[in-house]
Amino acid sequence: MKFRLFATALALPVACAIIGLSSPTPAHARIKLATLPDREGVAVRFDHPNQVMVEEERTIALQNGVNTIDFSWAGTNIDKGSIVFRPADANSKVEILSTSYPPGENALTWSVASPDARSEKFRISYLMGNIQRETSYQAMVSKDESTCTFRHYFKIRNWSGENFTDADFITRDGKKFDKALSQGEAKRLLVNKWDNVKLRKEYVYDLTRQYEGKIMTDYVLPNTKEIGLGAIPLEFGKVRIYQDDGKGTAAFTGEDWGKFTPIGDDMRLNIGTAQDIKVEFKKMVNDVTNRRGNVYDTDEVDQYEIKNFKDNEIELTLNLRVDGEWEMQKDSAGYASMERVDNENVKFKVKVPPKGAPVILKFHYQKKDVW
Repeated sequence: MKFRLFATALALPVACAIIGLSSPTPAHARIKLATLPDREGVAVRFDHPNQVMVEEERTIALQNGVNTIDFSWAGTNIDKGSIVFRPADANSKVEILSTSYPPGENALTWSVASPDARSEKFRISYLMGNIQRETSYQAMVSKDESTCTFRHYFKIRNWSGENFTDADFITRDGKKFDKALSQGEAKRLLVNKWDNVKLRKEYVYDLTRQYEGKIMTDYVLPNTKEIGLGAIPLEFGKVRIYQDDGKGTAAFTGEDWGKFTPIGDDMRLNIGTAQDIKVEFKKMVNDVTNRRGNVYDTDEVDQYEIKNFKDNEIELTLNLRVDGEWEMQKDSAGYASMERVDNENVKFKVKVPPKGAPVILKFHYQKKDVW
């Protein structure tokens, strides 16, 4: 980006002498004074999902009267309509009179009135595109799978056309990093680290997710202060999961995409399918009742036989789905532990003994007004 500073000629004889004319000169002839000084400070904020907010400071030597400042950014992806130019001192006597946009150029000019010759610090802020960013995480799970060390990383790549030789990069949660970032360069930063984060290991049979009918093994991290998180919302990002083997090394166990997780919600990370837990489904009853022309009700019983071939008892969560309007019947096995998630989804939690002893879940419901 380039800056140039001009001053408006206020006295005609002086203006004519400077530009070397013998005839009268318009009162607003511009005379180039100097190129503006380098930036004294730059902050790059990552609050916007697609653009960054850049704020820079420069000290400009102003002349008494009206000064014109040119700002151009050829080859740099700046949103022209977002540019704001203002004195750093809110009580400054310097006044921004107008902004002009030369047609067909990546440039603009400000008219600035100064009561005297002075050096004034200004702030220029604007939105800039083509600075890519991504969030990622690393979970180092303890050997007993009860806690983890959770690291939050932030990767930035600069395709904006601008070279940042010395800038403060500020993440959405206010963390600041002093870095240089040249055009085309990428850097990965450790933003947060949380130790001894409590986690839950859950086994889930989920008819509402991918891998329908398989038993998914999930780690669940509630984003709450009680378990060691809860300071900030967790952004969407890839999570790489490792487990401490108790011998000073760690094994890579998988990766998953962590959804955006507000404070108070759960981040659920899948680490694969459990091959030693089996669920067999059977439709035991499917009767049509109360027929009314083309409309009828149904009485249905779904049976799930669950076997756990591990050496220890597990708790299995079953996420089941019934379309349309329906009512659960109280003779369903596990009725007391049922959670009606919404109109069409229901959740059961079932304790399953080890070594293959079967557990039967009977889900009895009546559907209404089926066409």
